[in-house]
Amino acid sequence: MAQLIKGRALATNDVSPALLPLADYLKAVQAGEPESRNAVLLKPEDQDFETLLPWLARVPLIAIHFGSSGEGRGYTLGRLLRERHGYQGELRAVGVVRVDQIFFLARCGFDAFDLSDGEDATLAIAQLERFSVAYQSGPSASLTHPRHRYGS
Repeated sequence: MAQLIKGRALATNDVSPALLPLADYLKAVQAGEPESRNAVLLKPEDQDFETLLPWLARVPLIAIHFGSSGEGRGYTLGRLLRERHGYQGELRAVGVVRVDQIFFLARCGFDAFDLSDGEDATLAIAQLERFSVAYQSGPSASLTHPRHRYGS
C-alpha cells in the first residue's frame, strides 16, 4: 500500500481535490469550475505547462508523476514551478517514488511524497536529514536545510 508523506510526517492520502491531467484541468477551468476545486497532475511530457500559469496561484496541489526512478524531468518541473514561477501550493511526487529520492526531491521544492508500494515511510522521512552540506542552493521552502559547502 502506497504511503503519503507531507512535510516530515506520514499523512492520510485523501484525493480531494480531484487530481486531473493538465489538459483536463485546463478544460475544467475554462468551463467555469473554480481553479481550487481540482488539482493538476503533470507528467514529464507536459513540458509546456505555461498554459497553467494564469491559474497557478490558485491551484492547491500539483502532483508530478515519475514513471521510473531514473526519470529526471520531474525534478526540473518541480524546481521551475517553485523558483521561476513562485508556486506556493503543495508539490507532490507521485508514481515511482523511492526512499533514496526523497532528499533530492525536497531540494527541488517537493513537500509531499506518495511513496511506491513497499517503501519504508520512516526511512523516507529520515532521508530529509541525510546530508548536512549542499553545493547548490535549493528553494527557500525546501524541507531540507543543509548549509552550503563554502559560505552561509
